[in-house]
Amino acid sequence: MFETLDKILLASLGAVSMTRERAEKIFDEYAARGQAERGNKDGFVKELMDHADKARSDMERMISDQVHAAVEKLDLATKKDIERIEQRIVEHSEQHEEHKKKR
Repeated sequence: MFETLDKILLASLGAVSMTRERAEKIFDEYAARGQAERGNKDGFVKELMDHADKARSDMERMISDQVHAAVEKLDLATKKDIERIEQRIVEHSEQHEEHKKKR
C-alpha cells in the first residue's frame, strides 16, 4: 500500500515539475524506442504539459485545503478578529481621553 502511495506522490511531483524541455525529451525517448511517431510530438508535449498544469493546480488546491484545515484546528485569531479588536481599542482609547477631559 505504501509503495503505491509513494509512486503516486512521485508521479504527482514529477508532473508538477514538468517543463516543456523535459516533455520533449520524454517524447524523443519514446520515439527512439518506437513507442511514438515523430509527427505527434507537438500534441504529445501539449497533452503532457496540460496534464502537468492540472496536476500542479490540483496539488496547490490540496495543499491549500490542508493548510486551511490545520490553521482552523489551531483556533487562531483571524485578520478580521484582530481588526475588530484594534477598532475596539481605538474606541476605548477615545472614550478614555474624553473621560479624562471631563475631570
